[in-house]
Amino acid sequence: MKNYEFDYPQTNSVYIVTCVSGHLLDHDFTDAHRKWHSCNPADLFDAPVESRVAKDKKAIEQNLMMQARRVDMLVIWTDCDREGEHIGTEIVNVCRKTNRNIVVKRARFSAIIAQ
Repeated sequence: MKNYEFDYPQTNSVYIVTCVSGHLLDHDFTDAHRKWHSCNPADLFDAPVESRVAKDKKAIEQNLMMQARRVDMLVIWTDCDREGEHIGTEIVNVCRKTNRNIVVKRARFSAIIAQ
């Protein structure tokens, strides 16, 4: 996991920039409803769903939690669409596991241009 750390003298701040690669969470039915023939398909409408960090995203989760311990503020910089908002919520929830008082801000952008 690569983190980029730099000073920003204009605000007397240190920034740490890292990334995620899409959604952190997997969602699935519990064991009682997971197999093809374990239940009546209509039961799935009311069946509980478990959410957990995907196995291949555990290193990302650990990095986010480690960095969240060190900072006062988190800026979410995901795409400005529903999926990006959802991914941002997953990031916030992971970071708040280790820093429940972290201030969360949202970067908004619609284009990347030279200015």
